[in-house]
Amino acid sequence: MSSILDERKQKILLAVVQSFILSGKPVGSNSIARALDLGLSTATIRHELALLEDLGYLRQPHTSAGRVPTDIAYRLYVDVLVGGEKPVGRDAEAIETLFAAQTREIEGLFHEASLLLSSLTHTTAIVFAPFSRADSVRHVDIVRLSDERAMVIVITSKGQVGRQLVRSPVRLTADTMSRVCAYANRALCGLSLDRIDGEAVARKARFGGPGKKLLADVLVAVRDYLGSIEERVFIGGTANIVREMGNEGPQWAQVLLEAMEKQYFILDLLKDLLRERRLTVRIGEENRLRELQRYSFVGTSYPVGDGLLGSLGVVGPTSMDYARTIGMVQFMADNLGRTLYTPRD
Repeated sequence: MSSILDERKQKILLAVVQSFILSGKPVGSNSIARALDLGLSTATIRHELALLEDLGYLRQPHTSAGRVPTDIAYRLYVDVLVGGEKPVGRDAEAIETLFAAQTREIEGLFHEASLLLSSLTHTTAIVFAPFSRADSVRHVDIVRLSDERAMVIVITSKGQVGRQLVRSPVRLTADTMSRVCAYANRALCGLSLDRIDGEAVARKARFGGPGKKLLADVLVAVRDYLGSIEERVFIGGTANIVREMGNEGPQWAQVLLEAMEKQYFILDLLKDLLRERRLTVRIGEENRLRELQRYSFVGTSYPVGDGLLGSLGVVGPTSMDYARTIGMVQFMADNLGRTLYTPRD
């Protein structure tokens, strides 16, 4: 499409898109004349704007108003005229700080990543976490709550944390809990759900009645948690949809918000990125999902390990700052991948 535009038209179109992204207001010939040093009269610029409108790159909301970009103008802008801008300064520091903490639970990390990406891009951010039942036990802990109650904590190799309350008909001593915990870690660490033989683990144990009961409860807690692991989607900044789409009318925001409540809608969107394995920008009607056809979507995948991929992206107005947003999405994915990726030995 860009081959039919000469250099002057491309510069004028770029100026219109950039001005509209910054101001959100229709752009007139006077604004373009001030922004560009092309030595052109406003009459010549008006003529070029009219030609760009005829070609479908611009539209005029009202007869007396300036022009605004169409979806194909944004597509040309993304494909030809801009590249992603890597975050710098406070933006980069905020993302790097998020991933610098070593003790955060993995679900909390995904949740915070979606909120931060949303805040930095003024969009709604979505993170797909491809949790797998192949995840294995990294550590088991038993925390005493009272003489008859304890909390079993399971930490997986991907950093997920499960908790389950267990009760004992007899008093649980600190020594019993310590010995059972040590044995459970020796027997279970490194094992995924399908490799845990609970009967064999229990048979080899050398505990009295309270210890055997506690070990049985620990095995149930570990198996139950590993069996419950599933794909998750974390969404941050849904309020941005309403705020940024005010010009389109609240009904469009409502359509998207209702669709986001349906997990299959989001999973379908983000799993497309796993197949494409590259940064993707879909603008307006390029989105095959009807609910997204007044929006733009920018997303990419990130590695988790052993061939497993996750994905993340943002949904915002077609007038979003593409250069900044693309850079933010890629930088977040790079950092998330480096944090989670554990290559096979």
